[in-house]
Amino acid sequence: MHRRVFTIIGLLVILALPLSASQFVNVPFDQIATESRYIVRAQIGETWSAWDDAHEVIYTYATIRVNRYFGDATGPDTLMIREVGGTVDGYTQEAIGFPVIRAGQDVVLMLSTWEDSSDFRIHAFNQGKFLVNRRGNREVLTADPERQGEARLATREGGRVQTTASDDEAGISIEEFAQMVNDARAGRAAGSGLGRTQQQ
Repeated sequence: MHRRVFTIIGLLVILALPLSASQFVNVPFDQIATESRYIVRAQIGETWSAWDDAHEVIYTYATIRVNRYFGDATGPDTLMIREVGGTVDGYTQEAIGFPVIRAGQDVVLMLSTWEDSSDFRIHAFNQGKFLVNRRGNREVLTADPERQGEARLATREGGRVQTTASDDEAGISIEEFAQMVNDARAGRAAGSGLGRTQQQ
């Protein structure tokens, strides 16, 4: 089957997303933490893709099973998230810089709602998504190195894309992350570590 690939940039990004979520702006951790409705430790469950009602944009949906809420907000045990990009009927749309959603990933997500609905999305693109990795007997959070469209850009530019977190990437503990969220939401400056990771 012939497979057509579309890359969504430009107008879609400008029209659909708030400035604070722009892939072109590095947003400070404390701003993301305070703007997010929920910040959760979760397992990504089933994923699926579908066209929007106008049959113009493909979205990927995922159910996430929440193990923990950070900060003062709590919510249901299961949430659904929606992100631009995906594959339907042999057509693939990639939104450069947007997060990739993979079933089975153990993640920490900073979530906000889409402006036009109550559906959840990862806030501030990949800046709001972290992978939970095991380092010996401890769990650490690292920024997700995989983003939509990077493989295509690297191929065009002759580069290489790293798709997994490197073993020497320091990361921070989940409890350090929780303290950073609490500090941000209490109006104090976010700590070190992950705050620097955000400014890539």
